[in-house]
Amino acid sequence: MNREQFRSIKKYLQRKIVAKLVPYETAIRRDYLERSQYAYCCLHSARLAKKLGIKEISAIEFGVAKGNGLLALEKICSDVTQITGIKFQIYGFDTGKGLPEPKSYKDLPYAWRLGDFAMDRDKLQQKLSVAKLILGDVKETANEFIEKYNPAPIGCMFHDLDFYSSTKDSFAFINQSNTLYF
Repeated sequence: MNREQFRSIKKYLQRKIVAKLVPYETAIRRDYLERSQYAYCCLHSARLAKKLGIKEISAIEFGVAKGNGLLALEKICSDVTQITGIKFQIYGFDTGKGLPEPKSYKDLPYAWRLGDFAMDRDKLQQKLSVAKLILGDVKETANEFIEKYNPAPIGCMFHDLDFYSSTKDSFAFINQSNTLYF
């Protein structure tokens, strides 16, 4: 067994066994959870919501691709709900078709190709239990998000859109309502 295989097995055991034996914050801090960075944000936004008397918040992932992050977010939000009592609405934004055409050099067209990170929508939809997929160009879907979905106050957002232009477009709904955040 080489060093890389050993690290891979060690990480697997940490996530499957050790993470269940230590306090949740310890598992986050030691990166024993899948997407510990998501868990950190969800836990602390739920704690803040609880202090503010908010019973439900939204968690959003921009750039779903195959759905591993969104599936991890569902598990994390379930765990955090058990710890804090705060419920989550979960939303995942994606084109569903992979990356679009780059709009400028800022999108690093030499690093990405049209269609990279394409989604198998049906397969992912079968795996999701509570998250809502919002498919289409983020420039349009982000603009209509608040009106169409009436989300709970947003506690955390995770951006993995790869393009500068898409990331910039994903902020469109931030200016729509100052009551959407706490």
